[in-house]
Amino acid sequence: HKSETGGMESGGGGVGSGSGAGAAGLRAAVAAAHSSVIAQIRRASGASRRMQMQQTAPTVPPRSQWGAAGRARAAAAAAAAGGGEGGGGIPCLATISLATSAGRGGGRAADGSDGADPIRRRRSGHGQSTGGADGESGPGARGGVRFVGAGASGGGEDEEDEAVEASSRPILISSIDFDGSTPELEQLARRVVTMKPNFSYTIEDITADVSRIFNTGFFNKVMPETVDTRDGVSLTFKLQANEVIRGYVIDGANELPVSEITETFRPQCGKVLSSIALVTALGSLCDWYKDNNMPADIYGVDVRDGVVMMNTNEPRIGTVEIRFLDQAGETTKGHTRPEYIHRHLKSIKTGKAMHGRMVDDITDLLATAGYEDVNLSFNHRRVDSGGAVDTIVNVTERPSTSFSGGGGISAKGLQDGGLSALIANADYNRRNLFGKSQTLNARVEISPSSNLGTKPEVDIRLAHLDPWVGDAHRTSRRTFLDSDSSSLESIHARAESVGDDDADLGAADDGPRSVFVRRIISGVEYRRPLAACWTGTLAATWQRASTHDDLKRPCPQDAYGSPLTFSGLGHDTMANALMRFVYNRDGRNEAQLVVSAEQALPLRPDMLSFNRLNVRAQRSVHVAGARLTVAAKGGNIVGDLPPYEAFPIGGANSVRGYAEGGVGTGRKFIVGSAELSVPLVPDVLNGCVFFDIGSDLKSGVSVLGDPGGTRGKPGQGYGYGLGVSAMTPIGPLRLEYAFSDKGVGRMHCGMARNF
Repeated sequence: HKSETGGMESGGGGVGSGSGAGAAGLRAAVAAAHSSVIAQIRRASGASRRMQMQQTAPTVPPRSQWGAAGRARAAAAAAAAGGGEGGGGIPCLATISLATSAGRGGGRAADGSDGADPIRRRRSGHGQSTGGADGESGPGARGGVRFVGAGASGGGEDEEDEAVEASSRPILISSIDFDGSTPELEQLARRVVTMKPNFSYTIEDITADVSRIFNTGFFNKVMPETVDTRDGVSLTFKLQANEVIRGYVIDGANELPVSEITETFRPQCGKVLSSIALVTALGSLCDWYKDNNMPADIYGVDVRDGVVMMNTNEPRIGTVEIRFLDQAGETTKGHTRPEYIHRHLKSIKTGKAMHGRMVDDITDLLATAGYEDVNLSFNHRRVDSGGAVDTIVNVTERPSTSFSGGGGISAKGLQDGGLSALIANADYNRRNLFGKSQTLNARVEISPSSNLGTKPEVDIRLAHLDPWVGDAHRTSRRTFLDSDSSSLESIHARAESVGDDDADLGAADDGPRSVFVRRIISGVEYRRPLAACWTGTLAATWQRASTHDDLKRPCPQDAYGSPLTFSGLGHDTMANALMRFVYNRDGRNEAQLVVSAEQALPLRPDMLSFNRLNVRAQRSVHVAGARLTVAAKGGNIVGDLPPYEAFPIGGANSVRGYAEGGVGTGRKFIVGSAELSVPLVPDVLNGCVFFDIGSDLKSGVSVLGDPGGTRGKPGQGYGYGLGVSAMTPIGPLRLEYAFSDKGVGRMHCGMARNF
């Protein structure tokens, strides 16, 4: 409801008698004061082409703004309050001046006219006008009431001041009636009117009630008519309701769902138009655009024959250009083929609406292709081009080739103990291979052997990654070749002597104390997103595993004469097919579920055949500043089982308080853990208490050589303790001290816990 401020003027003296035109004049004045609500909405929306509509009551300027100079002040105040086009305030189109006559005589207007104003009161039947040009009132006159619309001629500033004084005099209202199209609308107007019969009110009071009726939003016109009676002035509000809504037409809303439009406007169909409900509905549509990060406008709202029509402007993307920038922000020649960038830009295409999904495309491009930076810039076309926005995708590539080297401590080495925790590595990385956003990585890792007299362990890792093979499901492919050596000492070496107890274990004196397994694995794996938070992996691998002692000599048996390989030779060969499903939800309450199934295929008679199933679940909940993490995992192997592939139970990533594999080694297993972590130094240092429990489910005897039972391991146990974790430049570092159910304490040190 939007309007302009107009001055308040009065003709000054008494009202000429003998006139019945007062009601018509009042109707004209109010019509000038309150134009059609729909016309006002059209002006408000069409001027700025934006939906800036508010619902406030028309106001009467204070007395300080009346008069010739006051009108200028009122206009300036209205403009400052936002009365201009597109402003937030809603001043009044015109004001209504109701002035009582100073007495029975003096029928001529103060400006010297004969008092024949275009607006006159109506008299009741018992009060007849007897005057003529002299303006004498009849015996039934109690006080004239005149209504003058904005812009009526006045007799100067003195006359205006007299009118102001007259308009502030109270008028006795004998009765208040409502004349509307339906009783419901009459009752609606009656509820908002504050005046009551047989009380005196000023012009401002009547004007305020007219505004209150308008502000219900259901009326197109409100015309107060008066009739002088012996008991006072009888006031009747003539009510003209808005049109009944038959439907809605929205032009240009290509992105706005039909269901959203239907849900928004359905409650108003078949009912009298409510401007308040219409503004609320338009606000709901604007909120939808805002929630979806779409810079759309709603404008040109109109009502014709009961149909609400409006237009939307959803900015469209014009041309899309790929621009490569160097580190200084200058244009340069890029190495990436443009088509391998465009395939990520699902929402940044010519003709598509500008949408918040554009940011998702940029984030995906950064994460998948591994660029240094990607951002957008825009170039707005001229209006006559349809308002399309040309989009420029600015890409800063990382250096295509890099070499690096270093050293440190490996998490695996910390678990194995000894000098094997120390590593030195050299890396070569080739990014954006062939201009297709592919990556080639090569890594050489060297760690000293536990026996200083032997050669160090050398592991090689080669991997080629294609982040998107080009299908519709965003599948990635990784081809790899790994060589890896790990210690089996905690599981398959001789047990430590405790007095003469080792004599009962039957260990050979010349048996190996240190046992290692070396795996060479090559394969290819495909990974793709399946649903929200879900990913799936399908892989095919070939593996050759061999065992040796600390002198690098083949070692097919342990110190107790039990075989270390399933084939009985120095190595085992297997071809595996793996399928893995991962659910990962980040945020305040993290959750993770991993289910994997692996099948070893006997492609040759000497190759292994087994099925391995693993399940791991973890959930974190934040309570009162602390984080509670509950986790469980389990597994089962059916078929040929080499001892080095059995499940070890115990250690920093299993049951703390025990050494690695200290609880047992089984064909089946289950482990549970609960940990409560509290921040000691926010984002730097945390303290925790924990409880772990695990069991091999009495499956240790089904493993070749029963490595757990032979070495006197319990097969089940629990541990508890406390620890701290600190964020360091190389990642989170954990230091924990735990007690086993045997009462033996043990220190655990490692990186982030991989439960």
